[in-house]
Amino acid sequence: MKRSRDGFEPSIVEVQKFRRVCIHSNILSFIRSNPYGPRTRSFCCFPNEEITLLPEDVSSIPIAFKLLRVLAVKSVVFTRFPLDLTRLIHLKYLALSSTFKVLPAILTKLWNLQTLIIHTTSRDLEVKAYIWHMIQLRYLKTNASITLVVEPRRGREGEKLQTIYNLSPENCTENFFARARNLKELGIRGRLALLLDSQGSRSSPFDLLSRMGYLQSLKLLNDVYRSPPAEGRLTCLPPPYKFPPRLRSLTLSFTYLEWRYMSVLGLLENLNVLKLKENAFVGTRWETADGGFRSLEFLQIEQTDLVNWVASAHHFPRLRGLVLRNCEELVEVPFGLADIESLQVMDLYRTSKSAANSAKKIVQAKHMAEARESIAHWFKLSIFPPDL
Repeated sequence: MKRSRDGFEPSIVEVQKFRRVCIHSNILSFIRSNPYGPRTRSFCCFPNEEITLLPEDVSSIPIAFKLLRVLAVKSVVFTRFPLDLTRLIHLKYLALSSTFKVLPAILTKLWNLQTLIIHTTSRDLEVKAYIWHMIQLRYLKTNASITLVVEPRRGREGEKLQTIYNLSPENCTENFFARARNLKELGIRGRLALLLDSQGSRSSPFDLLSRMGYLQSLKLLNDVYRSPPAEGRLTCLPPPYKFPPRLRSLTLSFTYLEWRYMSVLGLLENLNVLKLKENAFVGTRWETADGGFRSLEFLQIEQTDLVNWVASAHHFPRLRGLVLRNCEELVEVPFGLADIESLQVMDLYRTSKSAANSAKKIVQAKHMAEARESIAHWFKLSIFPPDL
């Protein structure tokens, strides 16, 4: 629905006919016009800019749409969790933005909820709601580092939980992973050194991940806010056997690892996707080790001080896509990558001019090889800015 000079189109009266209502502008005017949607199951808001709702405006939503299954209002900012929304007991999907630091226990009333997405301005989010009683919950995502209430496992609580972003390192305990043993996707945000700290014993919290037999995607964001990055950098990586056995996708951010530890990641047998973001690795030279990355299909390197990268086709035998973002010191993309038969896409964003020129040479080599074999030109190169 959109606002016009004559009101909303379609009109507010017609809302009662719709199972799905989408507001693209003037959400305040819409809510204050007292809409009534007894048949509405989905309410979505996509304005051009973020807006803040007053408590009395929030209260109008469960009154107007009592049978909502989907409430997607991520563009609307809530200064505190809207308690009135817990009256929407049929809700299965909830996405909103906030400035609050606590998810109250009353959220547990939404026992039908399957997906919960919270975007907050806070770096930390305390979840007082006992999510283990929300037995339908499958997907929990927030940009903050979340702490949960965790007790020893009872019954089948947590069995349906498949995705959590972003768990705090302090919550990476045996009790948590025993409850969430069916996780397929996990994000951890906080001081990652706590994950690797064995505290005098033989094992560390990271070792628990090796028991997660279903985990396929892992994102590790090293957040050491208020401390210099050098103090929070990771000095090493665990050996390959301590990673989840079925891990297919790994993302690292702000870990400040030395490039020599890439050899550890190269030995992860099932790894298909590797994203190295925001100084995941630092150092001016990376010599890719032999015998690794046998299954890797996508590699992204973002914001690093890398200058010289030594690699050839046999280092990435199955690579299909390469993305380099903000690698402004990189002199060139290794020409040997042109011999990777599976390589189809290369994307360079804000790299050096010499790196862009080397990528163009790879394109020429790929196209010549394709011409000799009389096959179509599948390889694509994208460079931004285009004048590089």
